[in-house]
This record gives sequence, structure tokens and C-alpha cells, in this order.
Amino acid sequence: MRQIILQALIMVAAFSVAGVLTQAAIARLNEEGVRRQVQGEAASMVDEWRQKGADHLPHTIRKRARLWRGFEYSLAAPDGRLIEGDPRIALTGAGWRDVASGESGTILTYTQRLPNGSWLSVGQDQAVERRQMQAVARALWLCGGAGVLLALGASYLLARRTWRRVDQLARTAALVSAGDLEVRAPLRRSAKTDDVDDLARDFNGMLDRIVRLVGRVRQVTTDVAHDMRTPLTRVRHRLERLETAAADRPDLAEAVRQIDGDLAEILRTFDAMLQLADIESAGALPGTTDLADVAARVAEAFRPDIEESGRFLETRLGEAKVAGDADLLAQLVANLLENAMRHTPPGTRITLDVDEAGGRPRLSVTDDGPGVPADLHTAALAPFGRLEASRSTPGSGLGLSIAAAVAMRHRAQLSLCDARPGLQVVTVFPTAA
Repeated sequence: MRQIILQALIMVAAFSVAGVLTQAAIARLNEEGVRRQVQGEAASMVDEWRQKGADHLPHTIRKRARLWRGFEYSLAAPDGRLIEGDPRIALTGAGWRDVASGESGTILTYTQRLPNGSWLSVGQDQAVERRQMQAVARALWLCGGAGVLLALGASYLLARRTWRRVDQLARTAALVSAGDLEVRAPLRRSAKTDDVDDLARDFNGMLDRIVRLVGRVRQVTTDVAHDMRTPLTRVRHRLERLETAAADRPDLAEAVRQIDGDLAEILRTFDAMLQLADIESAGALPGTTDLADVAARVAEAFRPDIEESGRFLETRLGEAKVAGDADLLAQLVANLLENAMRHTPPGTRITLDVDEAGGRPRLSVTDDGPGVPADLHTAALAPFGRLEASRSTPGSGLGLSIAAAVAMRHRAQLSLCDARPGLQVVTVFPTAA
């Protein structure tokens, strides 16, 4: 739109310059024509003076003024005294002059001296030429305006299709930035291509390469997690036998239990990595799910652990339908509740809300604990993202990452907000079809 407006301004400027130059050229041609006519009329008067004498010239002036041939006449004595004709152009001194003629404008006047010393002046009123120039100017401006409107209309019609295609490409990029790597920019089925087609094709090629790279990284992560789980599980079994054998040595048994706990934490991390990979590579969503029902079931399952830890759980569940998988949504709610319980002190109140905001389903988990600084919200959502305050607590750093992956899988937006005090994790889902 800015480009079309700029083109319109350039066209207006071009028409304006063309109009001014055209008017100047027409005015110059008109003036040259008037000068030739006035000089021709003056030459005719001089011929008549020579043929019929000086005494007959006043009669000729009266006759021609009465018939009005488009000219003004004046005959003045050598001292400038008016003898006959229009007193406005009773001039002395040879040459051309513009004489004011009141509201009608000016009279272009040519004055020459006759052999007897008197002054003959012939002029033509420029009012007619001025009206002609005004008509030309109106025509130029009308043509210019019509040209600008036609050009704008043609530009809009020609650019509208391109705008739509660029808009489709922008929507595709927005979906990719939201985590949907399966979407592709639409391509035209045409033998003739343009720059937008080339851009869309390159964009799709870039996405294909990104998908392959991401797939390789996920595969490597999954393979490492799978390969490490087996030997670590065997180590845990051996530690169990060692703990049994060291029953008569409490110090050794305690050391074995601590090692076993560390290995269990590592295995939980690998399980979370595998879970995250499964979520990101999951297939199509099955259908519509009652978000409030899922949240209620998860809340009741977590309530005993939350209350046993000295915290309080409150639920406010309104009706909300989302397009998604109930198991994945349950995992989302569970991870958010576990994150709130893990990173808040005893006595914290945790609130689970399900409602609709602007017609879109929304799930939020709010606590009145210490919260997370606003500048660390992005880091908290990153895989293995753990703040300094939580380094000493158990956990893999993947809880919020898995929740964010589930939200992205459902094309929802998960964000962290300051609850003042505490932290609020809000997930806004698209409207269920």
C-alpha cells in the first residue's frame, strides 16, 4: 500500500510538472500568435494611412472599433494627446507593452510612430486567451486525476494477488515460528513463475532442511537416552544387591542409597527427554477434549501430594473445549502443577483456572510463591533451563519445556506472567472448530 501511495504521489507530481510546462508552452504559443495578429493589424492600419491619408485614419479606427475585429485601437498626437480610439492604450514610445484592462486582465499592445509623428497603438485583450488557458488547465487536471485513479486501480488489481500470496507466506512463517514445521508455503501450478514463487520454493526448501536437521537432533537425543537407560538400569540393580549385602554397614548402605538416588534422577531426566521427543514427533490430534474435565482429574490426583507438602490447591474450572489429546493435556496440567509445587515454599497457595478469554480456552496455574524475574521467563521455558535458585532442588529442567511442547503441539501459546507475588503460567488455546 505504501508503494502504491508513493507511485500515486510520483504520478501527481509528474502530471503537475507536465501541466505547468504544457500551460507555459501554450501560453508562449498564444502570445506569439497574438503578436503576429496585432502586428498584422497594425501594418494594415499603416497601409490604409498611406493610401487614404492621415485625416482618414481616425475614421478607420472608429469603423473598425465599431465592427470589433478583436482589437483595440488608439491614435495619439506626437505629444501623447488622444486623437481617436481607446484611451487605455493611448501610448507614446514604440514597442510592446502589457496594459491593464481592469477585471478582464491585460491588453497586449504594440505601438509604432507614423511618419507624421503621431502614435498608432493596436492591442488585443488577453481575457479570451486567459479563459482558454483556464480551460486547458482544468482539462489537464481532470485528465491527471483520472490517470492517477486509473493507475491506482490498475496497481491495486495487479498487486492484490501478489499481496495475498505474500500474506500466505507470512502466515506460513508465523506458523513455523510457533513450532509447526510441517506447514509449507503454497505454490502455484503454473509454468510461469515470478519472484514470489521463487521465494516460496526457497522457503519450503529451507523448511525441509530444518526438518531434517531437527529430526536428526531428536533422533540422536532419543538414541542417547535409550542407550543410556539400559546400563544405568543395570547399575541400579547392582546397587540394590550391594545395598542388601551392606546391611550390616550403615555408612556403606547410606552411600549406596545416595548413589541410587542420583541414578534415579538421571533416569528421570532421560525419561523426560524421551517424553519430549515423543510429544514433538506425535501425529495428528484426535479430536475435541473437555479441558475442564482433564484439569479436574489431574488436580484431584495431585491434591494429596500438594496438601501433604504443606501447600494449598484451589481450582476454578469453567467449561472449555479444545481440539487436542486428553493424555497430552493431562501431561501439561501435571507438569505445571508439579513445577508450582517443586519451586514454591510450604504454605504457598496454588490456583488452577480453566476459562475462556476472548472466546479462546485458557488454562492457568498461579502461585503466590517467590516467582521468576521477567527477564528470565524465556530461559525458564528452554530445555534444561534451571534458575540459580532451583539448582539445588531435584528435577531435570524439562518440566516447563514439556508443557511448552504440549502447548505448541496444540497450537496454543504458553507464557509466564508475574502474579505479584508469585508466578502465573498461562496457556491460551485456539478456538475449537
